[in-house]
Amino acid sequence: MKKWMQAAVAFFSIVGMLVSGSSISAASQKPIVVYIDGTLQENVLTVNGRTMVQLIAFKDPVNLVYSYEQATKTIKIINKEMKMTVRLNVGSTTALVNGISVKLDAPVTIKEGRTYLPLRFLSETLGGSVKYNSTEKTVIVRTPSGQERFITLMSGNLEDARTIAIHTPTTLVDKEIVSNGEGFHTIYTFPKGEALRYQVQYRGLIKYIEVNSDGIAVVKWQKDTIGANGETGKQPEDFNESVYFSNNFMAEILNYGTIDIKGGYNEVGIVYYNIHKDFKGIELMPIEGETRTDRHT
Repeated sequence: MKKWMQAAVAFFSIVGMLVSGSSISAASQKPIVVYIDGTLQENVLTVNGRTMVQLIAFKDPVNLVYSYEQATKTIKIINKEMKMTVRLNVGSTTALVNGISVKLDAPVTIKEGRTYLPLRFLSETLGGSVKYNSTEKTVIVRTPSGQERFITLMSGNLEDARTIAIHTPTTLVDKEIVSNGEGFHTIYTFPKGEALRYQVQYRGLIKYIEVNSDGIAVVKWQKDTIGANGETGKQPEDFNESVYFSNNFMAEILNYGTIDIKGGYNEVGIVYYNIHKDFKGIELMPIEGETRTDRHT
């Protein structure tokens, strides 16, 4: 996870170069709902009947490198895994893929300083995946690395799946509740053996989150436990046997353990980040004897 985050920082330092150029007007139509690697896309265009998304949304620092050649005003994308180089120009309806001309469904578009490309081209040419959920009327897009994370989330190792789950961007069913508390103490609670649903408590605000079969993390319930902001959604039933991970980043301590069916806590271990340097930033730990029970195939 650390390597991925470092690569992401490098990606955003480059992507600013991709948003310059003369604007091209886009057709004004109601956009469809699109998720890319679990993140709801707030800015989606429809041009020539085709769905367009921001290039910066299709971020995969592990596999994709973006750059902008000022002299030729060319966007350059390199897929390291596929050994592919893509060149695009604003307003063009074609792209050069390893020197071969490929037709685009809609022209490369600039709107409000952001570069938009056809969703189909991004997903198919750059090695991503696309799934249309007819029930929810959403398009689920994953980058190559996002697809790998999705597989781990659904069917991989319990600890790895939980780590991906808590770092998956959340989608609200209802309005967002703002916490009134203070501090830097976060507590994650999972049902025993599960990774796809959990509660997180931070600054007095409790959230219950479920990850659906498309890898979308949905906030089903929120409650302000110390203020007057109330709650939204439906409180989940008790997890019964569960596990907890209590992160106090100010004190640099991680406590973790199990919770029995009566709500009794049993501490299993403590990590002192200032002593165990290799565990710095790790928020979850494996608990001996726990096996995954919500694996999807």
